[in-house]
Amino acid sequence: MKLTDDILAVLRERTAIDGTHLVLTGPRMDPKLYQRVNEVLEAVGGRWTTSAQAHVFPVDATDALAPVLATGSVVTLREKRQSAQYFPTPAAVVQRVIELADLRPELEVLEPSAGSGAIASAAAAAGAVVDCIERDPGYAAVLADTGMPRTLTVADFLTVPPRPIYDRIVMNPPFTKGADMQHVEHALRFLKPDGLLVSVMSWAVVEQSRKTAKFRALVEACGGTAEAVAEGAFRESGTDVPTVIVTIPATRPADAAPTVWPTREVPEQPEPVYQDPMEILDELRANLRDAMQEFDALAELLAKPAPKADVVDLPAPREEQLTFDLGEAS
Repeated sequence: MKLTDDILAVLRERTAIDGTHLVLTGPRMDPKLYQRVNEVLEAVGGRWTTSAQAHVFPVDATDALAPVLATGSVVTLREKRQSAQYFPTPAAVVQRVIELADLRPELEVLEPSAGSGAIASAAAAAGAVVDCIERDPGYAAVLADTGMPRTLTVADFLTVPPRPIYDRIVMNPPFTKGADMQHVEHALRFLKPDGLLVSVMSWAVVEQSRKTAKFRALVEACGGTAEAVAEGAFRESGTDVPTVIVTIPATRPADAAPTVWPTREVPEQPEPVYQDPMEILDELRANLRDAMQEFDALAELLAKPAPKADVVDLPAPREEQLTFDLGEAS
């Protein structure tokens, strides 16, 4: 959203910031203007808190507002959803992730790139102690509103130093350009030796290619599994991207079976109908005969003498010259 001058004026001139707290100052604001300002503050993580009488951010409010003031624009939570930049995990997929993670009360669980916390909330409901990492301040504020995470870190997950302290990691990372493989590989470093990771991933990891070879080898070496998610499962979230759920133990179990990668059913194609070779030959001969007839007609036309053209004598050119009197103008 491109910010109008009145919104920018409020953000620059009518804010008092103290760490994570931002207070709007000055006379009472027009309700419509306040609504638009509030949408901007929420987009970067600010939530009005009655007890604090301020917008409270999960990070320093000055840092949160800096890119907004520098660019004069912001991507609101509404715009992120509308522009398909964020695909919340559907309930059925969340439930399957929780089942595969075998969650029990008191287990310590991490959801990196948690978004608005669909998976983390289900893990907490199962009795687990949940930590979240989310780089977007707006979504981090949504998570903070739930009161669900034990800790909430606002950062790019790939920049967070790993600590192997978690029993489980449940996640639905970004998919773009193989980011899901990068995120899962990093997440494995946060597991205890007997820990388990369960992640929604792009179907691309199932395909054997140069880009996926290293990741597939990692899953197979750990004794991991992969299962297909039902086709169209993410349609309610605004995408039809095909997905799988990959489960990876931190340490390969002694009884681990070889990894079986799922495959898609390809619709049967009708058998091609081939024309009889003799029919093809007859068609070629007929086409060749027609072409020869055209050539013969053209040759006959070119052999005829051209008709004599009528010659018309043009009048002799006049010898007078056209002259102009360039005397003084009157």
